Amino acid sequence: MSAVDDVAARIRRLDEMRSLKTAQLRQLQHELCYNSLAGVDERLENGRSVARLDVKVEAGRNLVFKAGFLSGQRTYVRVTVEVVINSQKGKQMHGSTIMEQKFTTKRPVGSTPRWNETLSFEGLPAAVGTVKIEIMQEEKIGSDEVVGSIVMPLARLQDQRLMERWHVLDKTTASELLLGCKFSRSPISALQLELELLQNQSNELHLFVGRHQNLVEVPKSSITLQSKPLQGKEVVPEETPEQAASTRFSAVASFPPVMRKREFVENVSMNIEMHEAPRVKRQRYAENTEKQVSSLSDRIANWLLPTTPSSTSTFAAKTDNSMPSPNQFFPFKQRQATPAPRRSRRTGRVFSATSPKTPSALQAIEKWLFTDKDGNPRDLPFGRQTSPY
Repeated sequence: MSAVDDVAARIRRLDEMRSLKTAQLRQLQHELCYNSLAGVDERLENGRSVARLDVKVEAGRNLVFKAGFLSGQRTYVRVTVEVVINSQKGKQMHGSTIMEQKFTTKRPVGSTPRWNETLSFEGLPAAVGTVKIEIMQEEKIGSDEVVGSIVMPLARLQDQRLMERWHVLDKTTASELLLGCKFSRSPISALQLELELLQNQSNELHLFVGRHQNLVEVPKSSITLQSKPLQGKEVVPEETPEQAASTRFSAVASFPPVMRKREFVENVSMNIEMHEAPRVKRQRYAENTEKQVSSLSDRIANWLLPTTPSSTSTFAAKTDNSMPSPNQFFPFKQRQATPAPRRSRRTGRVFSATSPKTPSALQAIEKWLFTDKDGNPRDLPFGRQTSPY
């Protein structure tokens, strides 16, 4: 038998149990009703509670009894149940306590006595109260001695399930008592809880069977395979443009060209300025290259004075004929023979075409040194001659 067949059989057993519990619940609903004030079910005939408390006293261990002339040699367990009943008279609530005691049979004194007895308390009027379990030692004279006791509230037993465990009586001697308690306060709510648990188990099993059916392979005959051709665009390597490798700079956001109008204009103006040739530096050429300059003042004056147009054009012609253009070697320096026109100032004043020529400081000093008051050249020692201006 496979796992699925076993699950199916278990589902059938759960369904049978559910039907049986449902019939019992319907019968109890015709006989009982729930009292919300007391927290228990009551009979419809006489209004008596059907709540029941079962206390199973099994055994004890590490128990220490007294040994004396007046101490007895037998022990038993006494169970006391105290229930608080709340009754309403008018607008005030009144509470009363009902106590009931029961005893087990007497056993010989020992460290591990065994009773294995169940004490039942039926017809508890309310679900609020306490249960007190005491281990007693019989005395020859006077009342019996209490060896150990446990106090347990009924609130711990509201789930109506059996709670069985060892309870500590004395921490110093490590004496313990094994008890099993069950408080059936409402048979209707207990059956409803059982039906809910059974329904959950049945749902889980049905889910398991459904998943197994989905995993079973479908016969190949029932599957109609239809070949569907691939639909797409053919990629031709020759027609596909090659994309450049992306770098981290390609991810930097940039403004569109329309928003970069000012930047574009500035770049154009900068390019124009770069293409403009700077002014030709003053060349240290004399008017007559065949004549050798003999004085230091003449050398300084010739170096400071600007070149004539004829010498500049001659030098530019020689440069164009003998040497390649400077653009080939210095593309970032676009030299031109004629200087570019100067831009007007922001004030609106226009530069004059011919600026007035003023003598330099060295020319004024040389004129003062080599001319007299009338402006005639002085006689220089060692046959030197003044340079013409």
